[in-house]
Amino acid sequence: MIPVLPPAALGQEIAACTVLGASIGALRAVFPARGRAAFVPDLVWMGAVLAAVQSYAAGQSSAGVLRWYMAAAAFAGAGAAAFVLGAPLRAAGGVLQRRVLRPAERRRARRRKARKLRRSAKRTAKKRKKNLPNQRRMMYNSYVSK
Repeated sequence: MIPVLPPAALGQEIAACTVLGASIGALRAVFPARGRAAFVPDLVWMGAVLAAVQSYAAGQSSAGVLRWYMAAAAFAGAGAAAFVLGAPLRAAGGVLQRRVLRPAERRRARRRKARKLRRSAKRTAKKRKKNLPNQRRMMYNSYVSK
């Protein structure tokens, strides 16, 4: 016969795995949600959820092994946290980018352009040394060089 956990222990394990998954899902909410840019964060996210749940199961679970409901609860918690927190965190990141990062980049670009203009103005303002033809190539008593 298969050993069955009491409902209280089962609920405790499910709650703990859900909280573990939700904490990792909150970190995942910061990264891109779709496309190629999301592949590596998703891969790391899945590995982190599985490692955390396996660690919990090995150390704290009364069963001592990873059960299907633990992994399901962890991924449900992680997905819910990423879904709930994803939009607000990305919106905050967009506001941060619009209000802080882009203006700073524009200021840097303006300073870089002004520095370039000053430098080119200095170069053109200087009197350049005349580039005379080589003495060997000049004909005696002539204004034309060959």
